[in-house]
Amino acid sequence: MPNRVSKKTRPAKSMAKVMSKPGVTQPASSSTDRVLSDVLLSIKPGHFANIVGRQKNHEYRKYRLKDCIGRLWLYETGGGSGRSSIPHIAVIPPSVRHTPGSVPVEPLGIGNAEFNAGLIQSKYGYPILELYELDRPVTLLEMKGRWKMGGAHMGW
Repeated sequence: MPNRVSKKTRPAKSMAKVMSKPGVTQPASSSTDRVLSDVLLSIKPGHFANIVGRQKNHEYRKYRLKDCIGRLWLYETGGGSGRSSIPHIAVIPPSVRHTPGSVPVEPLGIGNAEFNAGLIQSKYGYPILELYELDRPVTLLEMKGRWKMGGAHMGW
């Protein structure tokens, strides 16, 4: 059964609407093809809560995502109160990649001022435009079985 998606802060949009956004490709038709518009990112529980609460409106990384990336599948790590699952999908603009000093001052967001001032190690910022909550989060067990992942995604 596919995971259903509901929007946390506004009326729900179907994944068909999310998939039809410019720069976002449809899922691959065979298991060997890759979807180039999506990436899986690990988020520590504290940062994850700030994203879900909309206090953190950018995700910062040391590396630059390809311009075709339009969705971030957010894996909440199991540390502390984490769920060890993918409970949310964030939509980002497929071609906006902020560098220090270029994140807009408004709206305020946790980490934005520090990133702009060059005080954190991250070199790229990705504005979170929309956030969707899966009705049924993708568990670590499902990731291992269905997606053939060897274990928890731990890159940050």
